[in-house]
Order: sequence, then structure tokens, then C-alpha cells
Amino acid sequence: MKIYWQGQEPINAEVVLDLLRAIYGEVELLPGPAGADLCLYLSFEREGQQIRVQTEICQEGQSELVWLERELHRAEEDYNGLRRICRLALLEALLPFAEAGKLPWGVLTGIRPTKIVHRMLAAGYQPGEIRDLLQTGYGLTAEKAGLLLQVALSQRPLLARQEREQKRIGIYIGIPFCPTKCLYCSFPSYPLARWQKWTEPVLAALLKEMAALGEQVRELGLTVESIYVGGGTPTSLDARELRQLMTGIEQALLQPGTEEFTVEAGRPDTINREKLQLLRAAGVNRISINPQTMNEATLQKIGRAHTPDQVVECVRLARQMGFPVLNMDLIIGLPGEGREELEATLASIRELAPENLTVHTLALKRASLLAEAKRQGQSLELASAEEAEALLARVYRYAEEEGLEPYYLYRQKQMVGALENVGFAVPGKACLYNIQMIEERQTILGLGAGAGSKWVRPDYTLVNTYNPKDPIAYLERIDEVIVRKKQALQELFG
Repeated sequence: MKIYWQGQEPINAEVVLDLLRAIYGEVELLPGPAGADLCLYLSFEREGQQIRVQTEICQEGQSELVWLERELHRAEEDYNGLRRICRLALLEALLPFAEAGKLPWGVLTGIRPTKIVHRMLAAGYQPGEIRDLLQTGYGLTAEKAGLLLQVALSQRPLLARQEREQKRIGIYIGIPFCPTKCLYCSFPSYPLARWQKWTEPVLAALLKEMAALGEQVRELGLTVESIYVGGGTPTSLDARELRQLMTGIEQALLQPGTEEFTVEAGRPDTINREKLQLLRAAGVNRISINPQTMNEATLQKIGRAHTPDQVVECVRLARQMGFPVLNMDLIIGLPGEGREELEATLASIRELAPENLTVHTLALKRASLLAEAKRQGQSLELASAEEAEALLARVYRYAEEEGLEPYYLYRQKQMVGALENVGFAVPGKACLYNIQMIEERQTILGLGAGAGSKWVRPDYTLVNTYNPKDPIAYLERIDEVIVRKKQALQELFG
């Protein structure tokens, strides 16, 4: 879709481009109206807290004016409110002319929509007011408004504790290696077939970083609330290397007050009894075993070198070891999957009864093999927006049937159907790290190649920093990484 945009400052093309893409998919902005499939003109006037927006739509020689009036609310700054209302006016004006149906998340295209609800709660809005405002002021459907409110309310006790105890931090430890790269993945992960000789030196650098930063954490009197070992695939390390990693964590980072210790054992083909035993002995109390789907044909198609039977066996072993919380990840909208495949997967998951279930909507990430296949014109058999929404709705019904409640939520660019990723948990078993990481109310110290740190100040402004993604660059710069991170910890908590 070729579009010419003319807006009244400060509502320029940058303000609306992501919304236009959510409506039309591929969008090219033109410098003038010549050659445009669609011309859009937006202006506004303000009186007190009221904003009145005029949108003119010109298409195929026809022109139409659409007016919308809304009020700024007290939980937002003026510019953000103006931006919100103008985006809503554009959305309301365009939807009757667009082939796509109503966007379930309205004008919200960001990663962390729960932050908006937390700001409203802090400003004194009641839940009913928030639900109404999400629908009338942001364009959410009733279902998404209710979901967002439910998730935010479930998080309030944990976030309130963080406000009282600001010396609590989380730790993320990244292992960049994977057995293979999955079709949909864009994360910086390095296949073991090519990187096997680098696992030991990278692990040694990580142990050095953990020891140095762990000492700093203790000196500053910080409480490590949660530890999350992700990647990549941490269990792609062999048993000896994994034992070294666990010993390093126990010695440098694990504290009596650490409430949650998660390891992503995501790929069942990397898990065995010995590895599970050493993880449990090290104090791991939450483990992820991630099938993504329980349909073998799909697993082969997306590059997962394991079978559904291996998933079942890994879960059986994990239950024998006594891990208190098991998480399982699913992806909605994988190539070739529809209602029948989802029902088969959910039936299998029901038998395994995980305490946590994390459901992702497929995202066509630019760096993924899947996106490259699409760019090359390959037939991918992907779900339509309507199909994906119906599949996700079925997952919500399943979660309710199984007594699982949504506890964290985030969104990504290029998601099928412009939907969401959501984590469900048995009451009392929500993942602390996931909540703190998404809501950005707690400093997260990232260790390892490619790991990101979130430095959260007392006023909840934050700075993100990242370790080198490439394992060799991480090795070469490890001393610099340690010095800079220790300085950042000292500045924030010293």
C-alpha cells in the first residue's frame, strides 16, 4: 500500500507508521500525493482537555472527512494523550475502508501494554473506569481490555513489594548455543555443530563475569530475587559444563532469599536424567520444557530435532526429580497448523499439567529463516489474522478450564493477527522474573554473551545495556564488560 501522509505537527508520519502497518501490512510512505493508493490528512484542535481531530481520507478520486473527539486522561502526559487520540481518530476513520477487521489491540502497538494500566491504577482509576477507557480511548476490544486489566491487577502485589524494597534485583544468564536454529527464531544463537570448540572458553568467561558481579552484588547488599538461565538453549551444554555453570551460580549469585531459579531446558533433545538431577540439586525450582507444538510433522518442518514422545518423557523425568514448577511454551500459528493440530497439542498438554503455560503468537521476525522464506515467495501455510485470533481464543478457554490464570503479557512486531504473547500460571505459581522483566520495575543484571541488562532508577526510568552478542567478541571484551557493569551497579545502588 502506497500512502501519502500529511499531519499537523507534532503528529508526523513517524507517529502513525506502525499503526498503518498494523492495518495494511506492507506500507510505503510517499513524499507527495502522486502515485499514492491512499492520501491521509490529519489536523486537530484543542480546548482544555478536549481534543477534536479531523481526518480526511482520499482514495480512488473520492474524499471523506471523519471527526473524532476525546478527552486527555490524568494518567498521561499531554503529548502522549494527543498522540493517542490522533492515532485513535486515524484508526476509526480507516477501518471502514480497510480490508482488515478491527484491530483487537486498537492503537496499542507497543511491547508492554500493561504499563498503561499500571499508570492508570497509580493515578487512582478504578478497574471499571480503566476497562471503559481502554475501549473508548485506545480502541481495544472488550476481550483485550479485560485481559489487560486482569494481568495488571494480578501483578500489583509483586510490584508494590518492589516499591518498598528497591534493592531487590533479578539476574539473567545467557547461554548463546543451540543444537540447531528453529525456523521462526531470530535470537542470537549459535549452532553447536559450528561452535562446539567455543563452549568451554565462553563458559569460562561467563563464570568470571558471574564471580565478579556476584561479589559486587553482595558488597552492595542487594537481594537476588530471581535467577533466569536462558539462551539459546542452556541444556545444550554437556553435563560437565552444565555442572560448572550451576556451581558458579551457587557460589556467586544464589542467595537464601532467592525465590525463583529458572533454567530453560527448552529443547527436549538436550535433556537427560543426569542433567535434570544436577539442575535440581543446584536449587533450580522452575524449569521450562518447550514443545512449541505436539505435532511431529510440524516439529520437523520448523527444525526441532525432537518428537512429542521425547517431550512426554522429559516431563516425566522432571516430575520424578521434584521440580516445583514446570513451564511449557506453545506457538500459535505455526506453518500448516490449524484448529485440529491445536486441539491435539492441548490434549497432550492437559495430560502433562504444567504449572506455567506460555503461549506465543507466531511473529515473522526479520532475522528468522521463516521471514526469509516469505521474502523468497515460498508458500508457508500460515494462519490468517482471523484464524490466529480464533486459535488464541481457544487457548484462553483451555487455560480457564485448567485453572490457569494470565499473569504476564507482551506483544511483538510482525505478529500474526497483531495479537499477543501471554503467560498463564496456576494461582501462586507465576514466574517472578517474567513479570519484573516485562514491567521494567526492577533492575535485571544480564550476564553472558548477548545478555541484556535493565538498569531501573528509583523513578522507574531505565537504561538498557547489552553484552556483545558474538561469543568471540564477548570473550575478547569480558574484562571491559565486567568493569562497566560494576560501575553501573555502584552508581545505581552504591
